[in-house]
Amino acid sequence: MLRALASIYIEGQGVSRRDVFKVFRICAHSSAASDEQRTRKLRKYRTTVLSSTGAKTTKTKRSSHATFNKGEGESSQPPQPPRPPPPRPPRAWSALAALTALTASLGGVYWYRKMSEDAEEKNTTITSDEKKAEETVEIAIPASGEALPAHVQYLLVGGGTASFAAMRAIRSARPDAQVLIVAAETALPYMRPPLSKELWREPDLAARATSPDALTFRQWNGRRRSVTYEPNAFYTPAERLREGGAGAGVARGWRATRLDPARHSAELAAPGGATHTVTYDKCLIATGVRARRVAGLRAAAAAGRSLALRGVRDVARLAAALDDPAVRSVAVVGGGFLASELAVALADRLREDGKRVIQVFRESAPLAGVLPRYLADDVAVRLTAAGVELLPDAEVTDSSVRDGRVTVQLSSGERLEADLVVECVGSEPEAELARDSGLELHPELGGVLVNAELQARSDVFAAGDVACFYDEALGRRRVEHHDHAVVSGRLAGENMAALAPPRHYQHQSMFWSDLGPRLGYEAIGIVDARLPTVGVFSADAVGDEAAETRAVAEVGASEAALEAAPEAAREAAAGGGAPRRYERGVVFYVRERRVVGVLLWNLFNRMHVARQVLSQGEFDDLFEVAKLFSPHEED
Repeated sequence: MLRALASIYIEGQGVSRRDVFKVFRICAHSSAASDEQRTRKLRKYRTTVLSSTGAKTTKTKRSSHATFNKGEGESSQPPQPPRPPPPRPPRAWSALAALTALTASLGGVYWYRKMSEDAEEKNTTITSDEKKAEETVEIAIPASGEALPAHVQYLLVGGGTASFAAMRAIRSARPDAQVLIVAAETALPYMRPPLSKELWREPDLAARATSPDALTFRQWNGRRRSVTYEPNAFYTPAERLREGGAGAGVARGWRATRLDPARHSAELAAPGGATHTVTYDKCLIATGVRARRVAGLRAAAAAGRSLALRGVRDVARLAAALDDPAVRSVAVVGGGFLASELAVALADRLREDGKRVIQVFRESAPLAGVLPRYLADDVAVRLTAAGVELLPDAEVTDSSVRDGRVTVQLSSGERLEADLVVECVGSEPEAELARDSGLELHPELGGVLVNAELQARSDVFAAGDVACFYDEALGRRRVEHHDHAVVSGRLAGENMAALAPPRHYQHQSMFWSDLGPRLGYEAIGIVDARLPTVGVFSADAVGDEAAETRAVAEVGASEAALEAAPEAAREAAAGGGAPRRYERGVVFYVRERRVVGVLLWNLFNRMHVARQVLSQGEFDDLFEVAKLFSPHEED
């Protein structure tokens, strides 16, 4: 076991194993990593999972217009009438009458078909115009507030994962309850993790993503599953809720604009001006987050050449833009999880067409805001091998569009030209409803302030990305992970159902990410590159022939730590040598001698061990703790 775990990394430099924990104890644990805009993170699909809301954008899918060309008539002048025929026998008159009747019938058929073609042409034009309108205007379901209930027991604002999890918890506890989900998107509640990964392996994505209720994707195990959590038949029609029936309904395309917590009422609005007021017994705010946009890309965004990726409508719009043969290069702006996942997925999708994918980020390496430097360098090598062109240390300051191409001005003074830009620079909470309803927001973390039971006010709860909750172990936090949305939504639903005394939120949420077929990782707790880290990797899983145990400390480590390390370690700390490849290992994030985060690098099905480590917190020997994860064993 000791020989199998022959690589230890304490932030940047190698030492022999006998010096590892001495270095760790005397290290100042400083870090040269820069801050990074964090994005919403997610895990490897071992079963089923989902997720979010999206910035309101419009699809740009091209609609084909059928054109009907009218044929010219054979003659504009009627034929000259024949001279009166000579008298004929009665039999000849009968034949002439039959011929006249046949001619009249054929003429009637001709004019009928001609009129039908004209009508069809008009109908085709109307249908095409209506399709354009549908692509630019969300149509609420139901379209009128008259179909919505006047009162429900449980009102869930938001159509994402947290609301869906809360609904399932409420219906499980109280099967006879009335639940109304108010979803700003017209799609049924769906999972968001596939939006940056699996969906981009699907053919005809631009067309299929316009119908998210029927959209499916292939999971890691080869099985197909729907993006939506449940089909439309699962939900109760709003009209039935209005009549007093039990069940869970979805008001699709509706937004809650204001709550009155004292009167237990909510004002709803839909595109087109429809409004409705509904009263409730208990309410959940789970509005999620929106994509943050880059100020320097406003000109490109206004021209429709810079897009965001948050919801399934964004996927449809981006896929349609990528199908344009004129689009030969795509710039993905951002260095976080979402940007890196999407860059790899697009590079794989566009490789056969010879299109370029450039990832632009202000950090020195992808994921440098969350990973130790040596792992961030490893990610850079992997992304490059996957076909992604990396442009580090570059921040977008301005943009312009000419002849359909985007010119991006960078802080370095350089210019980057691309046919399309995708912004993946983090997110911000959708907290306008809470603010306009007089609820308290956190001034720094953002989101709705809630207690450990996820309650913001009497009978008003918040869960998911928008909730800023109190963590008994790690303090006040706001988390944007799928796992957090599921568990916090479920707990909020259980506390709202009130079959038992309210429970505190004690769950340590995890997240996962995939960067191609050969790298996946899971993490739990606080994963921040500014924290000191200790990484332990299997000896056969590091692209290095050294057999002795090494510890690595980042360049910002103290001089005492550097002096305690052998010369090979100091060279590594100084940036010497090529980046190594790390296949399997575990990284501990430490704050004040306590483990506050755990990263599992290509190690799976070990999250239960990571939770136990976080629960205990302090250890004398993290090398021994790493053995619990069996990093020498391949999955």
